[in-house]
Amino acid sequence: MGFGLDRTCRDPRRGIVLVLVFLLGSLLGGCRPTPDATPNRRAEKPQATSAPAAQTEVGTLEIWANGEEFIREGFVSKDGWTLSFDEVYVTLADITAYQTDPPFDPESDQALQAQAQAGLPGPITVNLVTTPEERALLGSVEAPFGHYNALSWRMVPAVTGPAAGYSLWLKGTAQPQGGSEGDDLTFVLRFDQELAFTCGEYIGEERKGFVRSGQGADLEATFHFDHLFGDGELPPEDGLNQGALGFAPLAALATDAGSLEVDWADLREQLSSAEAEQVLEILRHLGHVGEGHCREIAADS
Repeated sequence: MGFGLDRTCRDPRRGIVLVLVFLLGSLLGGCRPTPDATPNRRAEKPQATSAPAAQTEVGTLEIWANGEEFIREGFVSKDGWTLSFDEVYVTLADITAYQTDPPFDPESDQALQAQAQAGLPGPITVNLVTTPEERALLGSVEAPFGHYNALSWRMVPAVTGPAAGYSLWLKGTAQPQGGSEGDDLTFVLRFDQELAFTCGEYIGEERKGFVRSGQGADLEATFHFDHLFGDGELPPEDGLNQGALGFAPLAALATDAGSLEVDWADLREQLSSAEAEQVLEILRHLGHVGEGHCREIAADS
């Protein structure tokens, strides 16, 4: 009698199959998580992402109107009249600040090429004299970061208030050279012309119009009234005085003792044609940005 042999020994082919099964089980076992791995944890599926859309950063830009010390403190005209002002109203609309590239040159024929802009629609009427600041705030607006190196606006008739119907309204007192208090002449000058100004970069003691993070910026529409009346502190042959009307031609129109009140229709009728044309030319050059120049378009006279 012999010992009972294992079937694998009696059938070599079956033994080979068992060996293969054992090897396969060993290999599969090597792919199982190690004991310190987190059980039942699924691989995270990558999420589709896209770069966020570029967002333009914005800051605040203030826009002011300035009649300069001539209006706030008074001055002497080219023909010796001492002028002081009680109220000077201007009304502006379509006030727009621009980032331009190339920089806009108002004294050339180039078109303004804006890269960004921000503005106030208006109309906005301000008194350049009786303001708590040296300048009158037209308003503030959100504006994309950058340097605003151009400014445009229109002078239009006011809708309400004492200046209603007029784009420029001046009230003050004038005293002739060598005169006394009794020689004072009170005056009201009213202009209804619509004028459009497109100006380059502000020119002054500091550059303006830089809108940056955490930093306020401002621009200014500046009105040079010495262009109308002249400046008695400058010599008569100075170019500004050569182009200015002065006050004497206006004073000559006073019909009531001690007062003068005229509008553009009166001036066009009572001044000489050369003087009336001179006034129109002065109005076309009234607007500035600091000492920076503007390109102006005047309405039909």
